[in-house]
Amino acid sequence: MDDQRKDAMAEVLRSVAAQVAAGAPQGWRRGWVHARRGPSWSWQGGSGYEMPDGTIEGLRAGLHGLAKLYQLSGVSPADLTVELAVEPSGRFEAVTSQAITRDDSGRFLYVLRPDTLPREPGADQAPPSNPTPAGHPEEAVRLFREYVRRRADILGEEEVLPDPLDPAERTALLDAFPGDLPPDLVALYGEADGDDEIGLFHGHLWFTLESVTTYVHHRPERRWTDDPLWSMAADGEPPGTIRRQLSSPSWIPFATSTGGDYLAVDMDPGPAGRPGQVIRVGIHYDGAPVHVADSVTTMLRRLVEALDRGDYEEGDGYLDVGARLPSYLDDSRTYWRGHAPIPKKPRGIQSLVVDEVRHLDLEPVRGAPHLRRVALFGEGPVDLRPLRDVPLEALEAELDAVDLDALAGHPTLRAVRLRTREPVDLGVLRTLPRLEGLDLAEAAVRDLAVIGELDGLLSLTLSPGQWSRLGRRGPLAAAGLGGDPTPGQVSRWAAGFEDGEGHEEGHGGYEYFAGRFDASPGAGAAGGAGG
Repeated sequence: MDDQRKDAMAEVLRSVAAQVAAGAPQGWRRGWVHARRGPSWSWQGGSGYEMPDGTIEGLRAGLHGLAKLYQLSGVSPADLTVELAVEPSGRFEAVTSQAITRDDSGRFLYVLRPDTLPREPGADQAPPSNPTPAGHPEEAVRLFREYVRRRADILGEEEVLPDPLDPAERTALLDAFPGDLPPDLVALYGEADGDDEIGLFHGHLWFTLESVTTYVHHRPERRWTDDPLWSMAADGEPPGTIRRQLSSPSWIPFATSTGGDYLAVDMDPGPAGRPGQVIRVGIHYDGAPVHVADSVTTMLRRLVEALDRGDYEEGDGYLDVGARLPSYLDDSRTYWRGHAPIPKKPRGIQSLVVDEVRHLDLEPVRGAPHLRRVALFGEGPVDLRPLRDVPLEALEAELDAVDLDALAGHPTLRAVRLRTREPVDLGVLRTLPRLEGLDLAEAAVRDLAVIGELDGLLSLTLSPGQWSRLGRRGPLAAAGLGGDPTPGQVSRWAAGFEDGEGHEEGHGGYEYFAGRFDASPGAGAAGGAGG
């Protein structure tokens, strides 16, 4: 960033700091502003005052100048984070960054290598035990014709569907498509080119073949800001049918709810799935797609059967067919939260949260085939040995004391987050072959130098003091800073990654500002910057 632009940003920050001071309550100790904005979004975050008794009071008036700050930063189209601290003495300091963000817990995240992300669990799942599609093109066409005919009988008129494309056009689109479609879906495009927004399939609008093969309807990107190690995809229902991943180019939408969700054919299923199975994906299913049917053929058969048993509602020319489209994963079966004791038969549980661990016995979960995340809160300690026999991927423990030795050599544990009063021995971390994420910002620990030996670590979160004591940091992809640090501490922490491991100040990483404003009574918003 050139000096002229940085000077202009400093003047805007000086003005904002003066506004914060001008609106401060009597006796305030520190004012702060946490803000983040993108090119098409309003500012998000918070602001307030720290009072002598430790309470927080909110800012009473809006702040002027933040929009100008975004324009001056020149980061468009990236987001911009602003962290500003203001003192009654007239001193202020700030950090602005597009690479450093702050989450709801107050943790700062510095994304050093945005393209280096944890391997998704689905990448390690076996191929389907039956690699042949479950659908049948001829049967799908028969069922489709029967379904359309029965709908016309109920509605009293035939629904007009778009004519199919010429066979040569269909072949050209399919040949140019980088993936594959199941034969039964391809066969339906010989009957009609979509449904012209009728909503034949569970009320979802059926796309044209050109739309299916040339347009990416839904493929969310994974980012470190989404906390990927702590939000890994859950297992579908039935387990193993759908690969555990956020999204996939092999999930090909062919119909839309118009609300951001889709019916898709899955051409790369999990070990218990079939190529061409129908799943639900979209904004309400990211990380948790739902299995609908083993094929388009089966989906059509269920729609016809629903009409046969009279399971439909008709009105104003619209037909709602009650074919029991699966909605969301049943959290009551996959997620459990409560106080000890825990369920005696946790076979289907994927995530276990115990809010009070007093007298907790984890023995019932031993051997639970799908338990992947465990969070424990309370005094402790807790005997963690039963967790050796589950496919645990993420462990969070907020306990007085934690003994990690029971997890030595755990083959699947990928992320650990600790909050403890008594020092934790970290030596066992050397034995965890899949460990990629570690958060110790609120933990008392021994032998912090062990962290430097964890070559597979991608994400590390520590307090300012822990970071300063740590020697070798390793080639991290994302670094976290906890403990409610000041902008100055954030800047010094970020500077520790300027040796080739991350961004440099002023080169896409962050900018640090410090200065003074007129804090005399009645000075107002000195500096005059607006926006």
